[in-house]
Amino acid sequence: MRTKDFIYYASAAVLLAVTTQVAQADEVATQTPSITEGNQYQPATAAEIFGGEAALPVTPSSTVSAPAASSEVAKASAPAVSTSPASQSSEAATATASTSVANSTVTATSNSVATSVVSSESGTASTSATNSETSNSTVATPAKLTNSTDVPSPTLKVQPKTFIDVSSHNGEISVDDYRALARQGVGGVVVKLTEDTWYNNPKAASQVRNAQIAGLQVSTYHFSRYTTEEEARAEARFFIQAAQNLNLSKSTVMVNDFEDSKMLPNINRNTQAWVNEMRKHGYNNLMFYTSASWLDENNLGYRGPVSTSQFGIENFWVAQYPSSTLTATSAKNMRYNAKTGAWQFSATANLLPSKHVFDHSVDYTGRFTANASAEVDATQGNLSGTISIVNNNPTVGSFDVVISNVKAPNGVETVSVPIWSEINGQDDIIWYTANRQNSGTYTVNVKASAHKNSTGLYNIHLYYVQKDGQLTGVGGTTTQVFIGKTPEQLKPKANFAIENNNAKAGTFDAVITNISAPLGVKEVLVPSWSLENGQDDLIWHKATKQTDGSYRVTIKASEHKGTKGNYRADAYIVDNSNNRHYIAEKVVAVDYARPSGVLTIENNNTAAGTFDAVVRNIVAPTGLKEVLVPSWSLAGGQDDLIWHKATRQADGSYRVTIKATDHKNSTGKYRADAYLVDDFNKRFYLTEKVVEVTQTRPSASLFIENNNADLGTFDAVIRNIVAPNGVKEVLVPSWSLVNGQDDLVWHKASRQSDGSYRVTIKSSEHKNSLGNYRADVYIVDNANQRHYVTETIVDVKHNKPVGTISVVNNNNDTGTFDVLITNLTNPSGISGVVIPVWSEQNGQDDLVWHNATKQDDGSYKVTISASQHKWNSGKYVVHGYIVDASGKNIGFGATSADVVAPKKIGSASRGNYDVLNKIVYLDAGHGGYDPGASYFGISEKSLTLAIQSRVKAKLESEGYQVVTTRTSDTYVDLTDRSRAANASESDIFVSIHINASGSSAAQGIETYYYQPYAEYPSRINATYHANPTRLSMSDTLANAIQSSLINATGAQNQGVKRQTFAVLRETTAPAVLLELGFLSNPQEAARLSTSAYQETLANAIVAGIKRYYSIYN
Repeated sequence: MRTKDFIYYASAAVLLAVTTQVAQADEVATQTPSITEGNQYQPATAAEIFGGEAALPVTPSSTVSAPAASSEVAKASAPAVSTSPASQSSEAATATASTSVANSTVTATSNSVATSVVSSESGTASTSATNSETSNSTVATPAKLTNSTDVPSPTLKVQPKTFIDVSSHNGEISVDDYRALARQGVGGVVVKLTEDTWYNNPKAASQVRNAQIAGLQVSTYHFSRYTTEEEARAEARFFIQAAQNLNLSKSTVMVNDFEDSKMLPNINRNTQAWVNEMRKHGYNNLMFYTSASWLDENNLGYRGPVSTSQFGIENFWVAQYPSSTLTATSAKNMRYNAKTGAWQFSATANLLPSKHVFDHSVDYTGRFTANASAEVDATQGNLSGTISIVNNNPTVGSFDVVISNVKAPNGVETVSVPIWSEINGQDDIIWYTANRQNSGTYTVNVKASAHKNSTGLYNIHLYYVQKDGQLTGVGGTTTQVFIGKTPEQLKPKANFAIENNNAKAGTFDAVITNISAPLGVKEVLVPSWSLENGQDDLIWHKATKQTDGSYRVTIKASEHKGTKGNYRADAYIVDNSNNRHYIAEKVVAVDYARPSGVLTIENNNTAAGTFDAVVRNIVAPTGLKEVLVPSWSLAGGQDDLIWHKATRQADGSYRVTIKATDHKNSTGKYRADAYLVDDFNKRFYLTEKVVEVTQTRPSASLFIENNNADLGTFDAVIRNIVAPNGVKEVLVPSWSLVNGQDDLVWHKASRQSDGSYRVTIKSSEHKNSLGNYRADVYIVDNANQRHYVTETIVDVKHNKPVGTISVVNNNNDTGTFDVLITNLTNPSGISGVVIPVWSEQNGQDDLVWHNATKQDDGSYKVTISASQHKWNSGKYVVHGYIVDASGKNIGFGATSADVVAPKKIGSASRGNYDVLNKIVYLDAGHGGYDPGASYFGISEKSLTLAIQSRVKAKLESEGYQVVTTRTSDTYVDLTDRSRAANASESDIFVSIHINASGSSAAQGIETYYYQPYAEYPSRINATYHANPTRLSMSDTLANAIQSSLINATGAQNQGVKRQTFAVLRETTAPAVLLELGFLSNPQEAARLSTSAYQETLANAIVAGIKRYYSIYN
């Protein structure tokens, strides 16, 4: 946003001295640019960076406060922590900080960590816990580390994200490029839309679209030039129009970029006018970009002119560069200018090497990045980690540590696991680096032989080295280690008993007591099943630990198909190494009565195709909550299965009516089952019946599909038709319920390939009414008898506008037509109507958004002219959008028009930029007594003429007409060159030059197009010199030729630049000036003198020109 948007002007005297060119006094501007901190790196003291505190530390240091040992655990103390990364290897047994074993604490410097407790060997780090959770160990779980030099930000919850800003200087940025940026922590992009009231960024549409696709949050900025309140309001409106053209919502962050020193007088008053105008149009998410020295509250020791209290300091995005080597992580940790909303810390961030260099900023409040949805580092998030101990081998004394759910605010670089035995303090501590697995977990293999063959309790703690270098404590656990023990010696033992055998409820309790488990108890399991049918009802139950240390679970026959008879229950203990051990088994006799009932079929109505299912004589030992009757026809399996809830009758029975219309109107055999749901929500099958169903009158099912709130339409679909006397036609009358049947329409449904009938009901045929509609179905049989079948109510909504768009007054003589919009309605109101129009000749290259005018009769109209669309003939596409009360564009329709455009007249050299005549004006720089640059016996004037000759021949062979300033060694005045070009009917002006510098090392190719400058007004081109279309087309031409030259030659890319050169200012057509290399560089001079290189340059220039024509033709 800085150097690429500042307009630089070199002194004419300096340019003359450097290039030895003879130029008119006004060929270049003579004013030296003013430069703010936004354009240079500023050295800063540590006090400036940290608000008067200590200097920036080389390596962040950490203090981990470990837990006090529980009385139930053998002093689970924390490791002494070294803040040096080198000390965290497996050999780092020494500690650089003091350790207090009794209090289980570790003291280091600068940072502090809050702790919490996690129970068991598979504890997940949390922020708090009760003492009852510390059955196995007490565990340190540090909170987020904070730097003592941080400036607090009340809205910042985790490390802030970064964002970039881009303009046309950055060119095309692909979706993959943006995704690569997102992977580096970039959460948003601020795209330049406009400058002053004449410039639109030609790359903005693709830069915005690709960023949105990649999931970055998109904001926009306007480079301001205003010096009065009226100019400020005009620039605000220009900015808004550009945002609307890109369909950006009003919630988008809109940035006012003010850097031009000419704005300083009355800047607060003028900027307030800009703010008021933006808010007047509904844009309230405003921010301001500028340099720190411009603010009245900064870290420079003096007050700037911009009032931070007037506009809110949190709404400022400040550019200030204390170091040229700052990384994003370092910048985020510094919290420089942290009271502001964002800080730009670099203008040279090489985030995509060999592709783009970006301005890089830290987002303190989330305004620029909170809505990003791009992919992020999987290890970045709130601090968390789960430690599990597996494969504990008591024979060899080894175990594995598995860490999952690994996350930290700045992402995790390394997972470190300090481990030591309780014997002799920490004399056997080893810092292990965990190995990352494909699953995303991390593992460490631990052997007692590496810990002096110690047995007993081992402490396992977890630390992360975050990607910013911070060492952060996460949590910990313990485990028992044995050596030389057999599995039988470590096998748990317990007593197993059956209690509370309840015959009525069909339940009993399995109780496990007197547990002895050397390897600990992770859980107690009790599988149970009835012995009637093998293990077809096997259930594994997890027993619950009781206050007396026993474990208990209740077994329910209702969960085992309600089976009566013998049940078997086994007991298993799972130790802390996840090994399952069989303990004992029991067989239990269960005396249980199943629910029962009798199902009968009544009222089988052949005319209606219905029957009643009645359930009587119900026996429900465990209570009766409801009776369910599933039914389905046997014709298609269970594809029409419906579960019915039966209704209780006065006599205690339950009844439900089954309808063939609910079952696709199938005839033939139906099945109905009866189920009882008891008070414990257990469902029991009771019995079933098969029923023969017939029908004599037509029947069908009516479905409502595709209820489209955007269009105000829905489909009525008639399926499962049964018609004994045939089907002649299906009719669907529909009407809104607003005013009786005043909008009744009888629709004839169309038969579909699957035998159904379908019709689309449109609210536009019903006076665009909203709310409830009624749709009925009638079948007309082959005897012309109409039968009512069914009906339904549909809620019709319009989320989008409805209207009729048509083309009238299509005039082939003038190439004009009118677009007329009638019957336009919109639920959220209409604040305007816009009509985008383009011809089909070259995609949407002539797209124009027109504003329609409201007429006295409520319709809207706009006149379209072929002159607005490059005088193209053929089909024009016309779309209609309303602008609702929130400023959002919503489409309501489209049409097209066949246009015959009259013959195009004029040329770009006469200010008609819609016309391309394939006439190119070539201007060979210098000539006659003006040699231009001269080095090594070579003159610029001879090289420009030679290259022009090659370009001319190649263009003419391609069918272009070429006009030139000179074809021999003659001098032509600068203004006369432009006069000749303006009279040539040419489309473009290309001036060919060779560069020079006071340094023989300078090299490369650069291309210029015009920059208006008030001190150098146009002499002969006042009408067109600053025309926005000319400048935009000049930009396109410059980029096309520069890109072609660099690709063809491999020369150093000095880029596309802007200047107020006379030939660029006074020429009416789009104009560029090429500098094809440095004659002052010996190597480039030698290349420029060769015929082969001149041929390469000429081919590249022609390719760039052809590319330009392909864009606008």
